[in-house]
Order: sequence, then C-alpha cells, then structure tokens
Amino acid sequence: MTVAQTPDNQIVSEKTLYDVLRDFWRAKFWMLGFVIIMTIAAFVFLSVANDFYRAEMIIAPASPMGQSLQKAGDVGEGSAQLGEENFQSNAAFLRFENTYNGASVANFLVRDKGIISGLALDRNFEFSENLEKWDADNLSEYLKKRIRLEPVSGTPLRRMIYLHPDKKFAVDMVKRIHRITDEMIRARILVETNQRIDYLNASLGKTTNPDHKRSLANLLMEQERLKMMVSLDQPYAASIIEPAYSSVRARWPDPYIIYPVFIFIGMLLGFVTYGLKHHD
Repeated sequence: MTVAQTPDNQIVSEKTLYDVLRDFWRAKFWMLGFVIIMTIAAFVFLSVANDFYRAEMIIAPASPMGQSLQKAGDVGEGSAQLGEENFQSNAAFLRFENTYNGASVANFLVRDKGIISGLALDRNFEFSENLEKWDADNLSEYLKKRIRLEPVSGTPLRRMIYLHPDKKFAVDMVKRIHRITDEMIRARILVETNQRIDYLNASLGKTTNPDHKRSLANLLMEQERLKMMVSLDQPYAASIIEPAYSSVRARWPDPYIIYPVFIFIGMLLGFVTYGLKHHD
C-alpha cells in the first residue's frame, strides 16, 4: 500500500495490485461459500427452465423469371427488362423484410387456433404466466421480439430464426410466417398491377398520338409481364434457400453460459460481502 499526500496535507493510502490480490486471498472463504450457493442456484435454474429449440430458415430475394436464360453482357431491350425484374424482386424482398413481423401478418396468424395453442407453451418456466388473450397488436409485438431476420455473411441471404420449447411448432411458425408474408405481398402487388393495367388500357384507348401509344403499349407490356410473374405458383418476394429445420439440442438455457455467469456472480458477491464485513 502506497501513501500519497494531498494539497491540504491529508494523507491518503492508495492500494497496489499486491493489496488487491491480498484482499482476494483473505476473502477466499466468503467467495467459495457464495460460489457453492450460486452453483446450486444455477443447477436449480437449469432444472426448472424450459428448453428452447432454435428453428431456422434461409431465404433470399426471389429470382426474376427468365433470369437464368439471360446471358451475361446482353444489352438492349432484353437486359432492360431484366433490370426491371431485378428491381421488382429487390423491392418485393424489401417489403418482406419490413412486413414479416407486422400487424398484417399477425392478423392472419392470430386466427389460427393452432398458433394460439402453441404460443401458450412459450414460457421460460413451467410456472410462468403467459398471455391468455392474443390479438394482432400483441402478436405483432411478440413477433418483433422473438423472430429475427439476420444477414448471412454479408450476402443478400437472410436467416430467419425463432426459439420455442416445441420443435415442431417452431418450424411450423417459421414456415407460416414466410408463406403468409409472401402471399400477402403477392396479393397486394397483383391488385396494384391490375389497377395500373386498367389505367393504361383506358389511356391507350383515348390516345391518338403514335408516340404516346407506343410508350403506353411498352408500359402495358411491362405490367402484363409483372402480372404473369405474380400469378406464378412460386415464392414471389422471398425464395427458400434452406427449408425450415430445428436444432437437435436445446439452444437455451445453455449450461456452458449459465454456470460460468452464476459462478462469477458468486465470486463477486463473496468479495463484496467480505469487503463490507471488514470495512474500516
């Protein structure tokens, strides 16, 4: 322990590393006692906590129709149409990323009794209480907290993750969220496309200028192509790269994390208790 003198001639002792290590050694029995207590507490915690399994699905922006047939380096009308399809695909996937956990999707899920019964099992402990009455707003808040959409190594791919005590329900939940969100986006795009087609057909019948007719005809052709893409029986916004699956072992609670955390807390509590008991 070193001694320092302040400007007002007060002597202040400063602890060195040796003093801190000596305090740890003196508090070893307190720390050991609290470590034993916290180890028992960790065992009890792991015994009463529900096991949560992790369901995953990897998705990506849906490939535009005809993309595989387009050769690299092509220019002209074909590449322009491909660029428009790529834009539509990216825009639809952006919708997906910002819609899958919203109230619109929750409004469809909350109508399913199977979903509600599965949500009743989502408890950290068997004795924990869960929400009894679910509505679209509550379910949307739940989805925002529990469903994660993570990037995959800086690629356009996204990994949808969900933890739940029931493996089958977790996988089914991820599948339904993807299907409902994709179909909802498809329906909205179809309505918008039909409205634009009706408008362009009406405008085309009223226009006499050849240049305007040609421009309107090109726009109408693009919308007809978009309508055909939307009408295909395949994912429109998000394609499934890796189907939903569940982890074999529970991902939470993890004993390799719980025990070290509880032991560290026990050591800290023991050292603090010793310090309070022997405080000068």
